[in-house]
Amino acid sequence: MAVTCRNIMELETCQRMKLLGGAGGLSNVVTWPYIKSMETITEWIHGGELVFVIGAREDISEHGLMKLMEEAVKNKIAGVVMLIGEDYIRSVPRSIIRYANENNIPLFRLPFLLKLIDITQEISRYILEDRIKNKEHGRFTEQSVLEMLLDNRPKEEVLAYCFQKIQPLEEADRVTGSEYVKTLKCYLECGNDLLHAAEKMYIHRNTMINRMKKINTLLNTNVNEVEVRNEYSNVFKILEHHEAMICL
Repeated sequence: MAVTCRNIMELETCQRMKLLGGAGGLSNVVTWPYIKSMETITEWIHGGELVFVIGAREDISEHGLMKLMEEAVKNKIAGVVMLIGEDYIRSVPRSIIRYANENNIPLFRLPFLLKLIDITQEISRYILEDRIKNKEHGRFTEQSVLEMLLDNRPKEEVLAYCFQKIQPLEEADRVTGSEYVKTLKCYLECGNDLLHAAEKMYIHRNTMINRMKKINTLLNTNVNEVEVRNEYSNVFKILEHHEAMICL
């Protein structure tokens, strides 16, 4: 089975997502949640994403939102979720809803005050659990970033994968002002040495320990495991190589 927009709507944290338009595309497969943080999405996705739009850094005029929807259709993303509140996007223009209906791209509204990190985490976990089930039945083979490079996968696809790997940390940093991305990168560069990493970041050892516990929780993994450590080390190296570390 593959995770669809309809499945996402049934998740506990997504109960307050309201479908505004594009019901004809509810069977679209969702490959991953993606939080839009730049003017364009074309360079950072490779299709199938459920794109969350906050509106803090983007053009949220009717023209800007229409441009986003056109990009969504062009890049074959699964759907668009707009966070509605007093600060940024206050309402969705009818022209945007009409466009969603015409192109069968699910368009949702979500209260801005909800914790987006909890929502994207549950969606990610749900997708990963589905992939594991499919893998057990021989229907899915997950690649590491190194395998993607050896298979000569497109740069855009590799970068999108890398951003997805650190997205939970980046979102936490954006919302809470933490430094989880920087902390993990430093920790890996120090060979998983807590004391060395703490000294390098000018923080107390206990602070480093607490940060790493939180990082493992956010990523739902253990970065001290060899395969996980190597994967994230490669992710950071690739992002740095392409000068894509916008979070540092």
